[in-house]
Order: sequence, then structure tokens, then C-alpha cells
Amino acid sequence: MKWAAFAPRVLGVLVLITLLSAPAWAAGHPYVLHMLVLSCIISIAAVGLNLMLGYGGLVSLGHMGFAGLGAYVAAVLMVDARWSFWGALGAATIASAIVGALIGLICFRFRGHFFMIVTLAFGLLLHAVMNNWDDVTRGAAGLPGVPRPAAWRWGDTVISFGQLPNFYYLALAITLAVFVVQYLVVRSDLGRVLGSIRQDERLARARGVNVIVFKTVVFALGSALAGISGVLQVSFLRVAAPASFTMLESINTVLVVIVGGAGFLVGPAVGALLYVTLPEALRLANEWRLVIFGGLLVIMMLFAPQGLTGLAHTLWQRVTSGRFPP
Repeated sequence: MKWAAFAPRVLGVLVLITLLSAPAWAAGHPYVLHMLVLSCIISIAAVGLNLMLGYGGLVSLGHMGFAGLGAYVAAVLMVDARWSFWGALGAATIASAIVGALIGLICFRFRGHFFMIVTLAFGLLLHAVMNNWDDVTRGAAGLPGVPRPAAWRWGDTVISFGQLPNFYYLALAITLAVFVVQYLVVRSDLGRVLGSIRQDERLARARGVNVIVFKTVVFALGSALAGISGVLQVSFLRVAAPASFTMLESINTVLVVIVGGAGFLVGPAVGALLYVTLPEALRLANEWRLVIFGGLLVIMMLFAPQGLTGLAHTLWQRVTSGRFPP
């Protein structure tokens, strides 16, 4: 069916139009834009983890430690050294990538659950540094006063990112750029090699693939994207706090990727949107909110082990092949 090839593209265009027009249809409801900005921030970190987990088969339980690293590098540079947002963003991204590569080289000496435990240990270590290096990070109290990006000026036109709609467009633009990077990586030779390593690492080694190099590259890239997420978060919330980059947040990011659909390009966005909005929607039953949320996750894992995107993909294949209903 010819329409089957165009339907996903049409859906993508409609979603993009909806996101671009969000400040218009959410006018008078700033909390909606606030939630969308948080969804953008979480999805950026989730894209980094999706490249590592969904395409490289690397389960990192300390992923948000790199988001915290990028956040604090940028916060210190902007608050103490008076750097611009963009300069601090570049420095934080590079720092997260370098530290991620170095930590990855150590973690790759282990496999399976040992690898996950070591990544968790490094995540805890990074959090401990943020929480206890009082002279630089201000300790558990956090580092307040992180500025928003400076206003853009074209003649008489001034775009201030202190206004929520403008910051939303900035977060959306960076998020879309990150998803483009993910697409290019997955469709490149790097993505194909990562897929072969995920499927059978021994066979990849036998065919001459330098597994450590490719794992290090994807670990550094995922860490860099986490760093970008951290910079956006502290600039949006105007404070860098260790509580935002705990072990629990790392595990939540893993859940975002798995629930959204690990190994699918749009999985991180679906998971992030659900992670941010569903708990808020369940506040109507606040006492039972976590119970309902946990129950829904269990049901989804039973009936959609590939995540929501994987479930939608399976149903779409059945519809287009004429095998639906089964």
C-alpha cells in the first residue's frame, strides 16, 4: 500500500507542527510549556542513552552523572567565570565527552552485570563530587543564579530567553538537532558497526572490528548528549543541584528509554513525554499515584516489551501487511 510509506511522515509533520505551535495553543497555561521543556531536556539525555543501550547494547546505570558533570561545568563557568551560555555549553559538552570516554575505557574491562555495576559506581562517584566539593559546587545546597542565555538582537527585534515561550523554542531546537544527530549516527557506518557488536560481539571481533574503539566513541557521544541535557536543565531551572543527578535519576532515564522503545529513533521522545506527563496526570489520585504509575509500567512491560514505539511499529506492520487483526 502506497499510503503506508507516507503515513509515518505525515504523522511526523503533524507532531512537529503541534510542537512548533505549542506557545499558541498553550497560551494562558505556562505549566504546559514548562512540562514540554522538561520533556525536551529529558529526551536529550535519553537519546544519548538510547545510542548506548538501544544501538550499542551498553546498559549504563550512571548516565545522569554525566548530565550532572556538564551541568556543573557550565554552571561554574557561567556563574563564577561569567562565560556566555553558548561557550559554557560547548565546554561542558566536551568535558562530558572526554570524561565519558575515559570512564568508558575502564568500564569496558567488565561485561554483563559487572559492567552495569561499574557504571553505577562511577555515577555515584560523580554525584558524590557534586555533593561534597563545597568550594566549587557549593555542596548539597546547590549552585544558584545560573543565567539564561543572553538575549538575541536583530535590529529592533529582541528575543529574550527569560520568557518561557522563547526558552521553549530554544530547547526544542536543540532537541531536534540532537535527534538529527541520532539519525545520522544510526544510519552511518558507526551505527551499523554498533548493531553488529550488539548482536554478536565475538563475531564482530572476528571480522576485525575494534570493539573497544567503537564502544568508546558511542559512550563518549552518549555522555556528551547527557552533558547538553544537564546544561539546558540548570539554565532553565536557574540552579545546579546534586539532587537532580542521583542514581534514581539515572535509573529513571533507563526506564524512559525502555518504555519509549530502546533502539527506535523516536523512543526517547515518547518515553520522556510519558515520564513527565503521566505522573502529573495522575495527581488527581495523589495517594495512589505511584501505585497506578508502577502498575501501568508493569502491564506495559508484559504486553509491550519493546516499549511503546515497538508496540506501535508492530501494530503498523500488521495493518500494512493485512495481518491485522491477528
